[in-house]
Amino acid sequence: MNELSTDNHKNSSSLSIKDLLKKVFFIDLIQGLFITFNYTFTKTITERYPDDEKWIPYKRFRGLHTLNRNKEGKELCVGCELCQKSCPTQCITVIPMEDKTGKGIADRIAYRWEINLLRCMFCGLCEDACPTEALKLGREYELASFSMQRQIRSKEELIKPQPIPVEFEGGVIVRATLEKGDKEIKVKPDLSVQKRWW
Repeated sequence: MNELSTDNHKNSSSLSIKDLLKKVFFIDLIQGLFITFNYTFTKTITERYPDDEKWIPYKRFRGLHTLNRNKEGKELCVGCELCQKSCPTQCITVIPMEDKTGKGIADRIAYRWEINLLRCMFCGLCEDACPTEALKLGREYELASFSMQRQIRSKEELIKPQPIPVEFEGGVIVRATLEKGDKEIKVKPDLSVQKRWW
C-alpha cells in the first residue's frame, strides 16, 4: 500500500513540475504563436466578396424565381395558377388573361404574376407544379434591399434575362464588380474569370 502511494506521489510531483516548467517558459503560448506564424505564409482562402469575387451556385440552387420564354421569345407562362395553388405560404399572385390576338386558351398568358419574397421559403413547389416549365428557381441569391416594397417582384422583373445563363455549371468563384445604386446594390459577375471554391 505504501509503495502504491509513493508511486502516485512521484507521478503527481513530476506532473506538477512539468506543468510548472510549461507555465514559466510559456510553452503553450509559444506553440500557439508557432501555429499562427505558419498560417501567415499559407495561401489565403478568404473570398473577397463583394468587391472582387462572387460565388456562383450550382444549377440545383434555389434562388430568385425566373419566368422563362421559348426560343421564339414567347412567354411560357399560361396563367394556369398552379404555382399559386401549390405555394404553402401563398406568396404568389397570378391573374391570367388572353393575349392581344384573342386566339383563345392556347395563347393565354399571365396578366399579372407577382411574388412576395418576404414570405417565400424557396421550397420549389411552384417550380414542380408548373406544367410548361415557365417558372424556375434561379441562382440569384443577393436579394437584400433598402425597402420592403422592393421584395415584391413582378412579372416584368422576373422575365428579364438572368446574369447567369442556365447552361453555366456553377460551383465556382468568379471575378465580380460592385455597383451601388439608389435603390439597391448589385454585384455583377464576370463569368470568364473563374476558380473552384474548394
